[in-house]
Amino acid sequence: MSATSSVFRKFDDNQSSAIQSILIDDTEVIVTFRSSQKAYAFTTTPNYAEFLTDMLTNDNVLEAVSIGGTIADARKTGELQSVII
Repeated sequence: MSATSSVFRKFDDNQSSAIQSILIDDTEVIVTFRSSQKAYAFTTTPNYAEFLTDMLTNDNVLEAVSIGGTIADARKTGELQSVII
């Protein structure tokens, strides 16, 4: 799947206690957090956008990993850079 694809994924409480939804559009990532119901914008590299796209479109992967943990790690390592909108 190409990083230029637009992908939206909504999570229920069982799938993620932290993340309500994620939208990936090219290298822009919008994450809506469940607790605050606020959306935050990030930019990323095409490679990381493709990684997230592959993750969000593969239910088997999502069952094995924490999407909230993945997003938190990406923010810490700089894979996701905050954007003021």
